[in-house]
Amino acid sequence: MKPIHRSAPRKRAQSLGVTLVELLIAVTIGLLLTVVIAQLFLGSRQTFATTDDVSRMQDNIRYAQQLLIRTIHLTGYKSQANSVTANVFSGANIALGATNGAGTAPDEITVRYQGSGNRTSDLANCKSNNPPNCTGADGFAVDCLGVKIDAGMMAENRFNIAVGANGRNALFCHNGVNNVEVVPNVQSMQILYGEDVNADLVADRYVSPDVTPPGNVNNVVSVRISLLFETPTATSKAVADTTQTYDMLGDGSVVLGPYNDRRIRRLVTTTVNLRNRTP
Repeated sequence: MKPIHRSAPRKRAQSLGVTLVELLIAVTIGLLLTVVIAQLFLGSRQTFATTDDVSRMQDNIRYAQQLLIRTIHLTGYKSQANSVTANVFSGANIALGATNGAGTAPDEITVRYQGSGNRTSDLANCKSNNPPNCTGADGFAVDCLGVKIDAGMMAENRFNIAVGANGRNALFCHNGVNNVEVVPNVQSMQILYGEDVNADLVADRYVSPDVTPPGNVNNVVSVRISLLFETPTATSKAVADTTQTYDMLGDGSVVLGPYNDRRIRRLVTTTVNLRNRTP
């Protein structure tokens, strides 16, 4: 008789799983990955926000320059070229005027010129902006708010710095009827007159408006405008320079800053010739 071989009983299969140490290691690695990804996300978001703010500031710079250059170029324009300038721009209708802010306070500037068209518009309705009724204006001359000015009518444009809708300083323009915020986030504005002292129609010196006597304002052939722009919101400390100062006029007479609000700022200076006083 053959011997009977009995197989050894199989061991019970061990339960599959992880130890507490392995679980803690996995959780720690997961947390580290989460922190790294969160940091990358926050950094990318901050970079995007900063880039967007700088782009908006650049848009403000371009628009402000276009508006000021277009408006100041027309200073002293007359609907009838042969009319006597002293009779058209005198008294309350002086072609160019500026107010120098005390200390580091912003300046303001006012420019006037006549319109262009067939002289059929009603002055009161045209400048009311509700709505404008400049039916005779041909669109060659508009004020700082875009209202068309008809021939024989006077366009008034007073630019100043005041608190805007977002609680920050902004560039405003008053057209004689309405005072409207035209460019937000403009910290300050400083003005210099380019004065022609030897009648060669070229600016020989740039001086503060209060240096030029009122009787010599007709000798001003150009205007130099310095604007300090800022981003709409604060940025990271690494991007914003909290130690920088801004010499508005380049001679140390008006220095602004430093600012600790973590906003990026740009100082932009533009010189505009008065077309009706220069070749």
